[in-house]
Amino acid sequence: MISVITGYKRLIVLVLFIATLLFSCSKDDVQETENILDINITIIGEDAQEVYQYDYESVNNEGTQINLSSQLGINNNYLTLREFEGSLSFYSFSNSAISLTQKNLATGSITSFPNFYTISAERSLIWGINDGNSVYFGLYKPLGSTNLELRIVSFADMQGFDISLEFGIARLYEPLYDNGNLFITYLTGGGSYKLVVYNADANAVVKTFEFGKEKPSFLITDMGNLAVFMQDGNGNTNLEMFDTLNFLSISNSVFSMAQPFEAGPINGAIVKEKLYYQYVYTQPFEIENGPAVLDLTSGDNTILDIVNLMNKVNDDEGIIIRPLFGQYLSGINLFAISYALQNAVGEEIGGFLLVSIDGNLVTQRNLKFLPTHFVD
Repeated sequence: MISVITGYKRLIVLVLFIATLLFSCSKDDVQETENILDINITIIGEDAQEVYQYDYESVNNEGTQINLSSQLGINNNYLTLREFEGSLSFYSFSNSAISLTQKNLATGSITSFPNFYTISAERSLIWGINDGNSVYFGLYKPLGSTNLELRIVSFADMQGFDISLEFGIARLYEPLYDNGNLFITYLTGGGSYKLVVYNADANAVVKTFEFGKEKPSFLITDMGNLAVFMQDGNGNTNLEMFDTLNFLSISNSVFSMAQPFEAGPINGAIVKEKLYYQYVYTQPFEIENGPAVLDLTSGDNTILDIVNLMNKVNDDEGIIIRPLFGQYLSGINLFAISYALQNAVGEEIGGFLLVSIDGNLVTQRNLKFLPTHFVD
């Protein structure tokens, strides 16, 4: 069983099918701003067949598109994409094996590991993630069970070993790797949540957090601390900070915010005592989620009015935007929003918005593919 395709990938596949049925014409999609910011970002995405890279720089409002399918030999049915220190890793599956293709965005160098890991009949692979030295696979063993194991495979010699984590779990969530620590969240068979920390230097599990019935959502702050968010059942969000050396508790805070974060890593960032994240709207609503900022000092939670912003873009550009996902880019202090065009503009089927933290449009640009990941 292979199930490392992310939710974004599933959404993109559906939108691509819909996009092939739509066509219309519109004017150019450049959105001017009074003060041109020096922005350089890379967008990864795909159309119905291939994978692309788009390098955008704001000073000249120009972008360069690269066909990654031709350059790297990958198709748009790759399993997942990981990013580590400016290097992209594409995981693909064929002939009962996982292949890994990496591209360094700064140097352009490409490294391939064909048939890197063979899927045996006794294992069920759930996800993969890597640093510069090894790949870490979350899997069930033996096949048909939900006994959670971590397999570590070295790039140097292609050798690996397994670490048993828990027998008979109910669910395994997406991992997070940061500064030598691999964070693994799962729900036990008994209905309790755990967060395990595997340290790459020690080659061992160095911490196991047990949260009981409370669902943990977490990220690493700009100060390198582990921030764990949980709901208390009374419409409040609890935040506990831990250091990432000894994993001792540093502080506790409570916010009157009933934000239903998913278990595991949060799509967001904490920078200078502010959480930049994607607020999930109660449905039915025009959009599923959108950018928001929680001030961890004052407790103020600001939800950006993205609906009105998108409506204005639609009116100004003569297009119909369907937002796909949002991502905070801490390097440029902007929110990026990926979208599909419900009225395709020639070969352009998607695009992106860059939005300031106070909700103003900085850049809007149509693309010939649907963005799935941003790198700043």
